[in-house]
Amino acid sequence: MSPLIALTMVGVAVSSLLVSCSPSPSAATATTTPPPLPVPIDGTYGGAMQLTRGNAINCGNDNPITLQVKNRTFTYRLAQPQAEWKPVIVFTVTIGPEGSFDERSGPDSMSGHVAGGSMQGEIVGDICGFTFNADRGATW
Repeated sequence: MSPLIALTMVGVAVSSLLVSCSPSPSAATATTTPPPLPVPIDGTYGGAMQLTRGNAINCGNDNPITLQVKNRTFTYRLAQPQAEWKPVIVFTVTIGPEGSFDERSGPDSMSGHVAGGSMQGEIVGDICGFTFNADRGATW
């Protein structure tokens, strides 16, 4: 065997040994960068509702909203005094594992999503409709 072939074979063997002993890049990254912790759902959310249906005289235009979430549930009461047949609509809402919610009370509804400490949604009543944005820990 020529010295050049023997030297090449030794080099290949040493390189293979070094590659097999070093940790893979993904394994090193996984141990040094922990996954982000999920943002808790429970807490007080404060924000504002914007009118999407109805008129500002009867419904208001930018109304404050405060929602207290406990065990992934909350209750919201939509006042609509101009609707004599149903002056208050009560929504008892459960937030699903993926953060969404959709509660119905007859033709009325409250739906939306919670993620990253923020809640966005829509409220549809008999006379008024709103979209809302609220942040965990915020006050209005």
